[in-house]
Amino acid sequence: MVKFHGRTAFVGLLFTITVLWATPCTPASLFAEEMPSPAKNAQSKTANEVDPKLESKAMELVATHLPELKPVLDQLRLKKPHQYKDAIRDLAKSAKRLETAKNRNEEIYQIESELLRAQMQAKLLAAKFKVRKRDEDREALRDAIRKLVQAEIKRSEAEIHFTKQRIERAQRQLNTAEERLKEKQQNLDNHLKKTYQQLLRGAGQNSEKRKETK
Repeated sequence: MVKFHGRTAFVGLLFTITVLWATPCTPASLFAEEMPSPAKNAQSKTANEVDPKLESKAMELVATHLPELKPVLDQLRLKKPHQYKDAIRDLAKSAKRLETAKNRNEEIYQIESELLRAQMQAKLLAAKFKVRKRDEDREALRDAIRKLVQAEIKRSEAEIHFTKQRIERAQRQLNTAEERLKEKQQNLDNHLKKTYQQLLRGAGQNSEKRKETK
């Protein structure tokens, strides 16, 4: 059965993107905060460690579908390791959902991939516009939202299509079951006699086999 998933959510990523766009990535900005103690630094490093397998899945997804997200992730890794870990986790979940969709149905995989790209593009442009508020950014955001809505409509149409297919299959199964039931009800006496004879023949064959083995 083909399944569709809800809108992908990246924990805190939109806010983080906004902050990163507002803060230039320079050596001075990277070391502007107070240096933590060695003990705190070790604890923070342990808490922010990223599962290599999840990171590999996430970065493969980014390389294939969301290349524009890589610079953002690079900055997160340097400046916001905890949020980088959250982003990697959510991206890995999206990668798993796409993999499941691909194994089930190529059409659904393409639709989900298109929707994922549209969602992230809209989020990136929304964060960009929030910081700069330029006319060209506004137009780009409107265009991205239009593509996002179109992708959502396309997914809804496909969901309806596959749901109708499931209903049609279920209706055929129901019709077959009803026909079998009706046939049994109409031929109850014959069915009883046939079953009775089958059971007797089976019992007789078993008895003969037991006699032969003695």
